[in-house]
Amino acid sequence: MLSLSSQTRQTFRANMRSSLLALISDKWSQYTFYAILVKSLLLLAALHAPDSAGINIRNMYFAVPPVFSHLMFILFVVVIGLFFKSRGRRNYLIGLNTAISLLLFWDLVYYRAYAAFLSLRFIPHSNGFNPLDLNLWTYIRPFDFGFLLDLIVIGVLALMRLKGRTIAEKRERKRQPVLAAILMAAAISVVAYDHYRIDVQDATKGQMIFFKMCWVPFQSMSNMSPIGYHLFDGLRLLGEAKVIDLAEQDRAEVKDWFAQNAENLPDNAYKGKFQGKNLFVIQVESLEAFVLGQKVSGQEITPNLNRMMGSSLNFTNFYEQVNDGTSSDSDLLTTTSVFPLRAGTNFYRYPTNTYHSLPKLLEGIGYQTISSHPEPAGNWNWIEAHHNIGYQKSWDLRQFTVDDQVGLGLSDESYLRQMGDKIKDEQQPFMLHLVTLSSHGPFDMAENKKELQLDPAFDQTIMGAYFQAVHYTDKQIGSFLTQLDKKGLLEQSVIVVYGDHTGVHKYYQDKINAIPSLENEAWRQPTLKLPFLVYSKGMQGESIDTVGGQIDTLPTLSYLMGVDAMKFENTAMGKILVNTKRNYTILNDGSIVGVQPSGMEQRHILRSFQIADWVHGSNYFEK
Repeated sequence: MLSLSSQTRQTFRANMRSSLLALISDKWSQYTFYAILVKSLLLLAALHAPDSAGINIRNMYFAVPPVFSHLMFILFVVVIGLFFKSRGRRNYLIGLNTAISLLLFWDLVYYRAYAAFLSLRFIPHSNGFNPLDLNLWTYIRPFDFGFLLDLIVIGVLALMRLKGRTIAEKRERKRQPVLAAILMAAAISVVAYDHYRIDVQDATKGQMIFFKMCWVPFQSMSNMSPIGYHLFDGLRLLGEAKVIDLAEQDRAEVKDWFAQNAENLPDNAYKGKFQGKNLFVIQVESLEAFVLGQKVSGQEITPNLNRMMGSSLNFTNFYEQVNDGTSSDSDLLTTTSVFPLRAGTNFYRYPTNTYHSLPKLLEGIGYQTISSHPEPAGNWNWIEAHHNIGYQKSWDLRQFTVDDQVGLGLSDESYLRQMGDKIKDEQQPFMLHLVTLSSHGPFDMAENKKELQLDPAFDQTIMGAYFQAVHYTDKQIGSFLTQLDKKGLLEQSVIVVYGDHTGVHKYYQDKINAIPSLENEAWRQPTLKLPFLVYSKGMQGESIDTVGGQIDTLPTLSYLMGVDAMKFENTAMGKILVNTKRNYTILNDGSIVGVQPSGMEQRHILRSFQIADWVHGSNYFEK
């Protein structure tokens, strides 16, 4: 076995020592490292300052970040300069500082506009860059030029140098490729270790997140650091977000699957039942079906939804089917009738995909289509995704006055009140898809918002908190319907209410199990059932027990609103719940509920998730 001689080892150590000392004494490398570090911290400190144009150190991070890895990202890009000699190294470092300074400058500007950051995907998908057609120049603030001040100084010094006013050239700096490679490998090792420890092993028990995309872009940026965030974004574009070229055999299987999925049944009395009416689609945060018609301590938990059931098509076996994207998957299922990806989140991985969506179908029969969330546009990347799904307008948090907050943001009371004022002047017929937020876990309601009179001990449990939150949102839905009625909109509208996913059972089952006793022990058991009500004032209510799920929303609503089934039956993965012979559905874990299909039907539904992954990954409907 070969081994290095003592003299060779000593020479190697001496060379490494001199190289490290040279790096330490390399003022351009030092300056660039600290300049990028300071500007990265400046960006994080600015995001939660008023108008994102100041310093807010207190809210720079969601949790303690992996600081050493953040430094390693900067070190990695700086030491690339060691591959060059003096002038080349200086030019590289100045170029690096300039590029990152401009990137952070525009990150901050874009964040003010969209509560998100620049992405490499905007290069191949430019339609996702500015979906609301905002004038981004108007979002620049004087504060932002702090990212560029040192570049101006460097530029002035460079001009002076060209005129011969600076000191003579310093000694030539040699290339140091070995040192560069070692330091880059060390940086990669540190980052890889932190990723494995935090994200894979979960050594911090959820207290830290590092190299994972979060539903709030600011959290992802603070977890990864600005350099890490953009590196991750680039890796995603080349990896998990890359559009796949579907093999002809697989493409043929997708086509055959949709052909088999179409039932081609004769129309019945439900076809066009609500044709010409406005359509309000209300997606309620964490609303589970088990609360409907229930009382706690003698009080109705959802009195307004209970009354709505008397004039609704009430789908009593409607199941949750969201995956990693949770609430955003509900948007996807409702509007596209395609199952979400098995890994990752559609709205982050493929926000620019083309679908034969509910808003496009309704636009085809003369509807104006609008979507709205009471939160920033960047959360779950919903505004970009909704733009490509096909909504003609989208209203984010900036379209509303934040005058009352509950939980994560604008209260349902304020949001729905303002929504009533906004929608009254819109061209009819319209479809409005809106999302509520106040009943989001952990269901922390201020005391002055709680209206259920509960036993104090039960009120402190997670179930008591959930009932208070759901009761609050139920009241706001009732007030919204009253407001629409006063404005003369209710009689000419259909109101759809459904839960985006289960809530208290989905995230807090251990806390439910710890409650010693419940007024109704059936409340303890998770069912994965969501409410799905289609309400029309004055209509005779009807319960429909066909087994279905969120995947069936688009076909069912399209059919009820008068869209011909041939327009969607070869692109929707769901079925028409009011005109089907299939009394089963598939849950997110792959299990089938309802009347168990056999043979070809079973094989068909069990292929659903693979077909959906191919549809998303290949942008199948764009072809």
